[in-house]
Amino acid sequence: MKRIFSGFCAALLALVFIIPSAGNCQKTVNNIIPKPVSYKPGKGNFILSNETRIVLSPSSKELAKVGAMLREAFPDFSLNISDIGQGDRIPENSIFLSLNSALNTGSEGYKLEITEDGIKLEAVTGKGVFYGLQTLFQLLPSSKYRYDNPEIKIKSCYITDYPRFSYRGMHLDVCRHMFPVDFIKKYIDLLSMYKINNFHWHLTEDQGWRIEIRKYPLLTEVGAYRASTPIGRNTGDDHQHYGGFYTQEEARDIVRYAAERYVNVIPEIEMPGHALAALAAYPNLSCTGGPFEVWTKWGVTEDIYCAGNEQVFSFLEDVLTEVMEIFPSTYIHIGGDEAPKTRWDNCRLCQERMQKEGLKDAHELQNYFITRIEKFLNANGRQIIGWDEILEGGLAPGATVMSWRGTEGGIQAAGMKHDVIMTPGKPCYFDHYQSQAANEPLAIGGLNTLRDVYLYEPVPEILTKEEAGYILGSQGNVWTEYIPSASHVEYMVFPRAIALAEVNWSSKENRNWEDFAARLSAHMPLLAEKEVNYSKSACNVDISTLCDEPSGSIRVTLSSGMPGGTILYNTGSETNTSWKRYKKPFTIKETTKVNAILRINKEFPGNTTSRTIIVHDASGIKPELLTRYSESYSACGSGSLTDGCRAHALSLGKDWLGFSGINAEFVLDLKEIKEIKNVNIGFLYNPANWIFLPTGVEIGLSVDGITYLPAGGIRPDLLTVREPVAIDYSQVAIDAKARFIRIKAINRGKCPDGHPGAGQDAWLFLDEVMVNYPLD
Repeated sequence: MKRIFSGFCAALLALVFIIPSAGNCQKTVNNIIPKPVSYKPGKGNFILSNETRIVLSPSSKELAKVGAMLREAFPDFSLNISDIGQGDRIPENSIFLSLNSALNTGSEGYKLEITEDGIKLEAVTGKGVFYGLQTLFQLLPSSKYRYDNPEIKIKSCYITDYPRFSYRGMHLDVCRHMFPVDFIKKYIDLLSMYKINNFHWHLTEDQGWRIEIRKYPLLTEVGAYRASTPIGRNTGDDHQHYGGFYTQEEARDIVRYAAERYVNVIPEIEMPGHALAALAAYPNLSCTGGPFEVWTKWGVTEDIYCAGNEQVFSFLEDVLTEVMEIFPSTYIHIGGDEAPKTRWDNCRLCQERMQKEGLKDAHELQNYFITRIEKFLNANGRQIIGWDEILEGGLAPGATVMSWRGTEGGIQAAGMKHDVIMTPGKPCYFDHYQSQAANEPLAIGGLNTLRDVYLYEPVPEILTKEEAGYILGSQGNVWTEYIPSASHVEYMVFPRAIALAEVNWSSKENRNWEDFAARLSAHMPLLAEKEVNYSKSACNVDISTLCDEPSGSIRVTLSSGMPGGTILYNTGSETNTSWKRYKKPFTIKETTKVNAILRINKEFPGNTTSRTIIVHDASGIKPELLTRYSESYSACGSGSLTDGCRAHALSLGKDWLGFSGINAEFVLDLKEIKEIKNVNIGFLYNPANWIFLPTGVEIGLSVDGITYLPAGGIRPDLLTVREPVAIDYSQVAIDAKARFIRIKAINRGKCPDGHPGAGQDAWLFLDEVMVNYPLD
């Protein structure tokens, strides 16, 4: 795999010659991402040549290191480095890098001035100078200035810049799937280029332990390997031995590499749950004694560390001691999420611990567990971060909370005067789908578009000014159950991580989606040059429908979240080369395949989107709901059931109508008596997200809307698969006349025993109800 940096210079060199000097689809004076606090254009250009010097002031190792990075970015230029004293005259035709403690830009901010005489970059710290260089590189001209050009013109400007939030993070799970050291470094390179300063490295899980601990060799000899990996959503196993781990030397090398780019590496050692890989190696640390295997399923297992066993705390303290020797980060992430209490409730040692400590329930026992670990880490000069479940049973005194189950946990923690990192599933989970396109790779669910990410505001409005001060920033998370390769990680992360970088760095008032989209288009060639498999989904066209109930007609509507472009479309085969310019919704009268693509400045930045719009005897007829769907999964309302749009991409977004804990029951009025031949209903089966098939389906027919008789015909013994986990229920050969059709899909009510959500409301998801649609 080609690494994005070779001693850092390769990426900078690419930046020099890749980013164009003007926006693609909006008028913008620069293409800097994240957007700086202040930018003012100057007059003329600075000419970088072989006579240009790099000048440092004052002389320091840190500034020398950053200066060397700058020189390495221009291997075809001499760019000699020299020092001058503070207050000395700055030579002309120089790039002047200076540490200036009098600046009011904070520890990560900088001031950058480019004039005809030279470039002046000042900051309080080396980190600020480094971030200023990232901005400078984005101001350099386009690829027409090839590598051997003897001079480079850089437009004059004046920039003052500093971040809104101190914590700007990205996460990577290397347990469900593991990635090579070279890719981890490439990932860090990309983060640093966009001023992301924390890399959250998820190192231990049920499915694999990935960091060498010398005192406990079985963690990697046993815990790092699993017998197989699930296929899809636990629909099967590949029966392929899988695993690996990072040695302590490799981890130290990554930490060192990241530090050179001012990225802090935060290790995560999960506890008390998500620990099955460790228990497979040391079953004595469990409540039952095992035996266990490294888990070969996705989801949550009931076997966790035993909170009543002193050996567990000795083990974890030993592990964390070695972890602290590798990772200098003040923060150590201890997980704390998704820890079922089933074993604790039935464990003698855990119950004795609760009685001894005066704990009233298992949630307070978890608080005891987390607090005890926190005290150990605090005694060693470290602080804990945990997922928002650590709030349950009381929050450890100095804990920082990562709010992932929405914003509520962050709001609660901020109200308790605890630091918070906001990372809600919507929109900060980058393992979720990023578009509704049918060709998106399998993901865990959800829908977080590039625009969703960019419009995210980390500080909830409900917080007071004081409480808002506890929001340190936000983070994008990348869980890898359905992301098996480094290339796939890149596809899921970029460009969404770039959008989040601007959310974290730039002020709320200084952000604008249209302006960002214009600047982002200039960064795509950079990602391509660096062999980043970035997603083009944000530039795809969304194909949906508008229904006219009185006429039953369906109008196709096309849209794109990217501003400044023109949508072209055709119908029929994807090979059809006759494209029309989309101006307004158009009507279709029969099942039609629609193809669309976005054009911006004669370029096609996205992919061709295709969707088959289905027309049947209930098309465009709004159902009368007898039970109410959840507002959380409301699709486009009840009309989504007959809008001709099948839910493709398996996202839980736009096309699925969700019912929580209740049946889905509704009536279709066909407006006239018709011969009913078949009825087809689409359901979603996704138990990982608590979504189950109905336990039964009842279809009633009526000519007057009062008296209903059960529909006859042939009911399916088995539900047929339309696409992975999307299921069609088709009742055929009904052969009866009716105007009204009443449908009742019976929800199982609660998640079954053994499921992580056992006893909680089960979901029932529907997409399209089709009447008399020809079935294959």
